[in-house]
Amino acid sequence: MSPLEAPQAAIYVDGLMNALTYPLRVCHQRAVKGMFTFNRELIDEHYQLADDWLNRAEDYAHFCTIFPLFHAKEIGLAVQGNDLIPTDWSADDLSYEVYDRFIAKRNPDREVGLDPNQIKRELLTNMHVSGGVYSVDFTRRLMKKLSLAFEGPLSSRHALPDNWQFTYFSLAQYRSIFICLQSMAYAWFAARQIAAADGAAAIAFSSAVWTPRKGILLIAIARHTGIQKSVVQNVLRYLTFGEVNVRNPDIAIQPIVDLTNGQYAISPFVMTHVHAERNLCVLLNQVPEDRKLYLQLVDEKESQARSETITSLFGLGLDFKHGPLDGTDLDLAIIDREAKICLCIEIKWFIEPAEVREVLARSEELRKGVTQAQKIAKMFSDNDARLMSLLQIDQSYDFQTMVGSANFIGGHRVQHPDVPITKLWHLASKIQEFQNLAQIMDWLRSRSYLPCKDQDYKISEVAIQSGKWKSRWYGIAYA
Repeated sequence: MSPLEAPQAAIYVDGLMNALTYPLRVCHQRAVKGMFTFNRELIDEHYQLADDWLNRAEDYAHFCTIFPLFHAKEIGLAVQGNDLIPTDWSADDLSYEVYDRFIAKRNPDREVGLDPNQIKRELLTNMHVSGGVYSVDFTRRLMKKLSLAFEGPLSSRHALPDNWQFTYFSLAQYRSIFICLQSMAYAWFAARQIAAADGAAAIAFSSAVWTPRKGILLIAIARHTGIQKSVVQNVLRYLTFGEVNVRNPDIAIQPIVDLTNGQYAISPFVMTHVHAERNLCVLLNQVPEDRKLYLQLVDEKESQARSETITSLFGLGLDFKHGPLDGTDLDLAIIDREAKICLCIEIKWFIEPAEVREVLARSEELRKGVTQAQKIAKMFSDNDARLMSLLQIDQSYDFQTMVGSANFIGGHRVQHPDVPITKLWHLASKIQEFQNLAQIMDWLRSRSYLPCKDQDYKISEVAIQSGKWKSRWYGIAYA
């Protein structure tokens, strides 16, 4: 009705997705299971209760941030009656956290939006509307049209190697099935837009959640993708909330809900906004037999990140070096021979953190990267023969080391004044933009990649409550 700008929308989506998980965990644990009819009626009181529950879940999510930070000794907490008072964060440099929030997970210039107009005609032919309720018949013809319209843009969100093989499916199979599901979910949402525009009651609320029958969905996906039903069934099982013995399920990681009546519940909002590969990696790390396989593939990711970076900078007259050194590896050096400039990058590729325990673990990884970068900087200052030979440079070069992270640069406690950390795609895009490595050195050393307080962002205090307990935390917004 009044869409948010892309950056604000991304923050809204993240916040809502995080909050949604907590009520769903309660429903998953406590709801009566069985062959009950899914009630599509809009009941104002129930809608308000659900909205209140989500709002309280947002507060609860803040408490789930505060306590792990306290136990990790990142913050202090004082108790006054029912108030939990955290140490003051206003003295901290939050620009690094803001960078992770504001700078996209992937290069936005490579993002291709989904255009519902490409499928509108075929969708109108295959949808039915009656009394404000609509449905979509996913015929072979419609599925083919969805594939032509959406497979390309959705495929661009995937970057990991097709040949990765896990216990029940390959990454290529998972990707094909997930893109098929996303295309169908988006078509369901587009059908709602059509029904709402035609005057459906409550903007077609009654059909907002897609509830396909399990067998029909299985057959449709297997038929369209050409993948065996047993493989499709296993991928659907992995994607189902609480399945494969996941202890604390997360709707972003397992976006399908089993209604236990022979139907799934799929939210088009959730299905179209999740980061499929990132969330699969998180899920695989919670399944013991898959975790072993995943860990064997970890080294490939950094090698792939290096290759992608080099490819993206092709044609700029730069030289690239990498290789083993004494007690460490040089992940990537970008060298301008004419200007005599060398930028050495310690590459970090890990699962993007979503909750605070993951943030703390990834921060340790970044600290290791900073230590490695400092070690290489010292080798240069010591005129280490092996480093100089590998890079084919001498001490007249302007030399800088840094950490290039795939998706997360950590908070202020991770940073070191001599070692900048940026997202790797962001660095590569700036090199493409400036086409001048000297400018890049200034950009890094001056920390110009960071958002500026009161100019780009503002920090506000947020009052939170869970049960009888109250506290305060901070929120980040655009200035």
